[in-house]
Amino acid sequence: MRERLRKLTYKIEDSFFLTVVRNGLTMLIPFLSVGGIACALLNLPFENYVEVFQQGRFAWLYYVMDAIYQGTFGLFSIALVIALSLSYGMERNETADKVAMYVIVALGAYGTQLNIGSSHFTIQNLGSTGCFAAMFITWFSCFCYTKLKDIPALSLKTNTTGMAGMCANAISAFLPAAIIIGTVALFNQFLIAVFHVYSLNELFSNTICNFFDNMESGFFSGLLYTILVHLFWLCGFHGSHLLEPVAQTTFQAVTSETIFSKSFFDIYVVMGGCGTTICVLLAILIFFRKDRLEKLAKIASFTVIFNLNEVLSFGIPIILNPVLAIPFMLTPVVCFLLAYGATAIGLVPQLTQEITWSTPILLSGYMATGSIRGAILQLVCIIVGISIYLPFLRMHKRVQENYAKEQVKKLVKELQEKEEINETPKFLTRTDSLGMIARMLLQDLQTAIDNKELYLLYQPQIDENGHCLGAEALLRWQHPLYGFIYPPLIMYLAKEGGILEQVETNVFEMAAGAIKKTEEAYDGEFKISVNITAKSLLWDIEACIEKCVKKYDIPTRRLWIEITEQDVISNAQQVIDKLQRMKNAGHTLLIDDFGMGHTSLVYLQSGYFEVVKLDGSLVKKLLDSKSSQKIVASIVELGKELDITVIAEYVETEEQRDKLLELGCKWYQGYLYSKPILLEEFIVYIKKGNMQ
Repeated sequence: MRERLRKLTYKIEDSFFLTVVRNGLTMLIPFLSVGGIACALLNLPFENYVEVFQQGRFAWLYYVMDAIYQGTFGLFSIALVIALSLSYGMERNETADKVAMYVIVALGAYGTQLNIGSSHFTIQNLGSTGCFAAMFITWFSCFCYTKLKDIPALSLKTNTTGMAGMCANAISAFLPAAIIIGTVALFNQFLIAVFHVYSLNELFSNTICNFFDNMESGFFSGLLYTILVHLFWLCGFHGSHLLEPVAQTTFQAVTSETIFSKSFFDIYVVMGGCGTTICVLLAILIFFRKDRLEKLAKIASFTVIFNLNEVLSFGIPIILNPVLAIPFMLTPVVCFLLAYGATAIGLVPQLTQEITWSTPILLSGYMATGSIRGAILQLVCIIVGISIYLPFLRMHKRVQENYAKEQVKKLVKELQEKEEINETPKFLTRTDSLGMIARMLLQDLQTAIDNKELYLLYQPQIDENGHCLGAEALLRWQHPLYGFIYPPLIMYLAKEGGILEQVETNVFEMAAGAIKKTEEAYDGEFKISVNITAKSLLWDIEACIEKCVKKYDIPTRRLWIEITEQDVISNAQQVIDKLQRMKNAGHTLLIDDFGMGHTSLVYLQSGYFEVVKLDGSLVKKLLDSKSSQKIVASIVELGKELDITVIAEYVETEEQRDKLLELGCKWYQGYLYSKPILLEEFIVYIKKGNMQ
């Protein structure tokens, strides 16, 4: 069963439709949370609270809260159209100007069935009651627009040559938009003629309300309502809003004749939000401490108090999650059965007053029943719900971790492919699962920097006589979940994520400290080289290096600087001055991955570099490739003429070392001598090796 759930989870994670729905609803988290909190503050269940609030000295605050609530929940369907169409366009990796067309078309289509300007227009359809039509029409509009905009005859591309980008996109969208909006308008006329309803939302509302009207209001209708709300949620629809018409017409009033009502549902069944989210929150805070889920739960705690579950539902996520779908459906049903049974046999009093859905838990149970037993029943339901959710949360954690590890592997594989063709990836701006993992890793990298979790390993460099000259410092990151992170991925995230300066500051701090510790244990000559990128020269890296040198009181000759990127060094005076100042300060400058291309020769012509490191591909092919041997020999000969030392990386066999020596290369680095090792091991290595 676990394997089936794992495969189903992976399939859902990669599903276009479900990803669009989940991301679209996730965008609405701040929208709904702000409106929900405003609603809670407007309707705290204290005697005469609303009257005092409206008429007291803080009456202005009441109207501010009311404006916030009406401006959010009152426009929920419009916001839903915008969010879903944005999500659709972004998931298709469209540019911002093209994504805007998805939104425009979807809004136009949705607006045609609102009957604005006629007597059949109702403001409620702009709010939560119109969400079914909003989701259906948005999906239809975006799907059709995707197909129509690529038809040459409809895109008018021949008429937009030479126009500005936004203007060209808008004109290209004209005919597809006209077809889609017109189709929805015609469909609305079809509904009027055939079903005598004036919108898709009215058709849905009438159908679902008629179904419940034909049932007796009681146990079975309440159970069915509970199941349907959560079933819609699992399908990606906002279940509570979708069935709002039923709640208003069938279950709204609290009476002594029936147990189940909308308030009963809010108080006992959806505590903390649909799926009885309070159980999820408490289970995470109690049993998943020091975990990514705990961080999310802490963020969500304030909103869950007011029965707003969007942060948890879409953050974990619970919605569209096959593992958590089981407790999401089961917990509310069990809570319904417990609460209904306890009320029916008289253990807990029936509800005596309606309570606003946003009233905090325990307070709502007490206020609605006028008895502490109402709050105790809520506690019992919560404890039972936690026990239901706990094993599934643990299973979810394992499945998500395995999925994330697989995504990281895919991310690394694609990065390596980009490296081979010397192409810069754009992971952080992608909207697919790899983009999400990349952004998550960037956040984790920032945390690792703040917590000083990055570290250096040191790979010794040896001369022809077996003497250890020093080492190259290599950045490493052991992620608590994903394990060892591919170093080039670290640097990519740092550069593209805007935290390169923080990473390199940490690296030079650690390298300078390592030089100091090595000096204290070894009195011979040595050096440690540190990699920087061409982009490093765009910030004040020399000041950082100077600060570290002074802090640890080390000679600049021991700290070598490697330029690792194959970008042509800019001739900007700022860059030239930086290189010159670092060289004048006593640092030795190296070129990494040196070949015989234009870029590498430009490096040599600059006159700033005293050491070059052979491109690893040359060394790996050395024994089997005559051309590689000729290139290495040429580089060594050129180095002699320019008084530049050559180092060979990836030296793994004695045969490679002997061939390099034959070609004139006398400095080596690779697994033949040592893998990258911790500083303490390097100190032992250099002391032992150089005493022979």
